[in-house]
Amino acid sequence: MKRLILPLTLLFGIAGLLAVGLALGDHDDDDDDGGRSKSSPAAALADPGYALYTNECGGCHLAYPPALLPAASWEAMMGGLSDHFGDNAELDADTAATIRDFLARNAAAPGAGKHAERTWRATRGLEPPLRITATDYFRGKHHEIPAKMISDNPEVRSFSQCAACHQGAERGDFDDDRVRIPGYGRWDD
Repeated sequence: MKRLILPLTLLFGIAGLLAVGLALGDHDDDDDDGGRSKSSPAAALADPGYALYTNECGGCHLAYPPALLPAASWEAMMGGLSDHFGDNAELDADTAATIRDFLARNAAAPGAGKHAERTWRATRGLEPPLRITATDYFRGKHHEIPAKMISDNPEVRSFSQCAACHQGAERGDFDDDRVRIPGYGRWDD
């Protein structure tokens, strides 16, 4: 029996690594939907909370597509609006409830599109990330981009400024083929 423990441990370890690799997926994500998941704002225009979300949240920053984070992350974020990344973004109770519901309905989840499902799988069971840039999926997609092109670039400054390089970000379009880094041009990995 002791002779089986090491081979079984190795087998389960390799299987676990393969599962993580599959959850994070490959990095040439050409979708039929142009990089938009079924839960992107472009697909959620008819949702009753969409206009309110884009007006309230998009008034200060990109109204990030809800499918970029799981519902638990959006719930945590909505629960901490008094200190929203250093700013007070508190909303009245009705507005907050409508936006919270919109985010939950359109968050990363099984069946919400290829990218949204990968994000959901990669964050399941973990502390809900509050930053899209903290997800393994995001890091896997951006790991090859040198800091000088983003943080040292006065036209971008941060990976959180999605719209600086992804001109379709407000529509949930993050297609690799349409990335243009200000001052550098088209990104071609």
